[in-house]
Amino acid sequence: MTEKNIAEIDVSALKHNFIVLRDRIKNASPDTEPMCVVKADAYGHSAEICVPALYEAGARHFAVSSIEEAEQIFAILDAKNWVAKSILILGYTPAESDNVKLLARHKITQAVYSFEYAKALSEGVRALKECSVLDEDDCIRCHIKLDSGMNRLGFDTHKYALDETVAEILDVSKLPDISVRGVFSHFACADEEDEGFSMQQFERYNNIVAHCEEAGLVFKCKHICNSAGALRFPEMYQDMVRLGIVLYGLSPSDVVRDDELIPVMRLKSRIAHIHKLHAGDCVSYGAEFTADREMTVAAIPIGYADGFIRGYKNGGTVMVGGVPARLLGRVCMDQCMVDVTDLDVCIGDYVYIFDESGENMKRLCNAAGTINYEAVCLVSKRVKRVAV
Repeated sequence: MTEKNIAEIDVSALKHNFIVLRDRIKNASPDTEPMCVVKADAYGHSAEICVPALYEAGARHFAVSSIEEAEQIFAILDAKNWVAKSILILGYTPAESDNVKLLARHKITQAVYSFEYAKALSEGVRALKECSVLDEDDCIRCHIKLDSGMNRLGFDTHKYALDETVAEILDVSKLPDISVRGVFSHFACADEEDEGFSMQQFERYNNIVAHCEEAGLVFKCKHICNSAGALRFPEMYQDMVRLGIVLYGLSPSDVVRDDELIPVMRLKSRIAHIHKLHAGDCVSYGAEFTADREMTVAAIPIGYADGFIRGYKNGGTVMVGGVPARLLGRVCMDQCMVDVTDLDVCIGDYVYIFDESGENMKRLCNAAGTINYEAVCLVSKRVKRVAV
């Protein structure tokens, strides 16, 4: 069976990106390890395809958003008898018994961002030990999450909160069955032209870390650089650098670009129907587009249920024979229409939504007022991912 919509995942491009970034990191800071962020099904690229490819390329550290994603990465590697050095959950995991058991048994590292949360995890481990579900030497590995300016998750790093935050982190480290292995934070504006806020975040983060270490809590793994930080701030490399969107060959922003990276996903569909449009004819729901001349229109069987969102209509295109063809009218749930006037096209021809150049993705993102992160993550599960 040949699918009408396919996301081709270029495994060689993915490995190339990882190796280029890893070598660059190592050249700048030999002791720094790359951590591959494979949350959201590897940013929509398929963890089943990407995680083995990254492991083969030398990746040993992975980051995800949830316990479900961590369990999936563990299973993918375990099926091949491979072992990650670390799998870090960057987000929230409810401190329920099943989750606590998975964290401890699979040695998954959990982000901890408050004493109350750490205490709940600690109590969860103790309860499971008392009923012999976990062994006495089982524990929750954690990285302390510092909020240096995102105001999302994390311990407060403002100067006025210094003493309280340090005391709270030290209390976390003393909890039974909690093993503090690292500390990290996340840049909010590393992809913006002005570096000032990133510098402020780095200073806040370092201040808390330094005071914790002066008090006797030594972190084996420190990290703050995300994709944009990896490209921009080698002086901020620590024990680890988290590689996200750049792994998949996409730039964090127009300010922070790297032309050595290759887009990993090529999203393609096929022409289902071709017909003539006469002057005065309207296209799609709401009759938003009206032809002012005779045109040739192709119907493409991809729509917002596939992740090809309605916002793309505002100036977006698809690539037909290497030529951008503009969208006409509203994108439907399962289809869209494009202008192929004067193009040599046939029913069944492939059209590319995202191609290896990345240019059409830029046009679509500009049309919808969104970013490439969202564009690839939105490609739905009904679009088959194929390793090429």
